[in-house]
Amino acid sequence: MAMQQAIRSVSNLTRSRVNVENGKPDTHMCQYGVVTVVRPHRGVSADERRARRHAQLVTACLELVGEGGVGSVSAESVAARAGLTKRYFYESFADRDTLLDELLASFFTDVRATMLDAMPVTGDASARAQVMAEVLIDFLWNDPKRARLYAEAPGNPRLEARREQAYEVFTQLVIDAFPSGEPLSEEARQRRTLAALLLVAGTTQAVITWLRGRIELTREAVTDELARIIVATLDPTLRIS
Repeated sequence: MAMQQAIRSVSNLTRSRVNVENGKPDTHMCQYGVVTVVRPHRGVSADERRARRHAQLVTACLELVGEGGVGSVSAESVAARAGLTKRYFYESFADRDTLLDELLASFFTDVRATMLDAMPVTGDASARAQVMAEVLIDFLWNDPKRARLYAEAPGNPRLEARREQAYEVFTQLVIDAFPSGEPLSEEARQRRTLAALLLVAGTTQAVITWLRGRIELTREAVTDELARIIVATLDPTLRIS
């Protein structure tokens, strides 16, 4: 009886190894059941490998958007472009819209962070307006893939919702950058909010239209005109010559 118990104890502690190539888990039998252990593959942890695959999928999605627009993006096309199997797409994203939404959100986050970093602490309204116009144009000019994602957002309900959310954020940023300098009535505050929203939505669309070649102005001329409109709208006493 004692011998049989000893054999069972040894059996419970016996390790049953599964192929760990590519970091696949081992299974260990013990008295508590099956324990899964994820081992590093060539010194790279499972979390690092997931992060790499995530980055590959993001890069692949942007390439597809740049080449064929939002309509060319699917779980299958992104995984294929990334050189991964489809199951790895769903490891990172619930669906294609989740991936596209992440990309658009990161675009808005980057634009806002760059604007805030570049915004002069002191100076007149014209300097702040110039920074806003330059940052917006620089991003859309230098990042045509994400610019196309932004331009095509209205055709996707989730992306359109993300864009409208960003409009609210940038509207507040504009209001904060151009304080009125005096107490305002509720109606006056609402008027400024409306003016700022028109600037945010209108200037971004104007830049997209210009990038498509429908407005024949130089980059410098577009920047100056946008800055002039921003100042004229939010501080009519100042003008950019």
